[in-house]
Amino acid sequence: MTVRRNARPAVKVGAHVRFRGVKWQVAALSGQTVHLVGPDGGGEAVLAGYLFADPGFSVIGADVPQAAPQWGLFETAPAAAREKALAWQRHVREVECGLADGPGSGGVVRPQYDPEQHTLAEREKAKAEELTALGFGRVSRTTPGLPQTGPVGAPGPPHHPRLQPHRAGRRTGRRRRP
Repeated sequence: MTVRRNARPAVKVGAHVRFRGVKWQVAALSGQTVHLVGPDGGGEAVLAGYLFADPGFSVIGADVPQAAPQWGLFETAPAAAREKALAWQRHVREVECGLADGPGSGGVVRPQYDPEQHTLAEREKAKAEELTALGFGRVSRTTPGLPQTGPVGAPGPPHHPRLQPHRAGRRTGRRRRP
């Protein structure tokens, strides 16, 4: 076993692992197959994915990773930003599950946000209309990283010679020297 900084422990030949409630030693690695030797000397070859998927799998002697705090860096944000985020959280939850306090919180689902009656897009549109009527300005959902496209038939990006694919011409003969 090798422990690398800021990484999970690595399984390598000689490492001891717990698999199916038994302590094994890694005897060999071959592609995706891990060859294990048990305490009684018996061996077994297991696919790495199957080994790692075992609920009791662990690398013996490895440090247990520390759990991240539930709120992460939320508490380090300014108070005004935290209040704004929590106010938006209620709106997002209402669109997602129909209840402002989240699933299982009780209460009555408003008809325009009922997931069994409306698609997510319809619920998002209803929330945008509601917030716009309350004076939030223009509210819309965008997906970061995806290009925003205009209406059908709208002009595309401007054409520039440096943005066009380069096509190398073929030479038909030898280059002559002067």
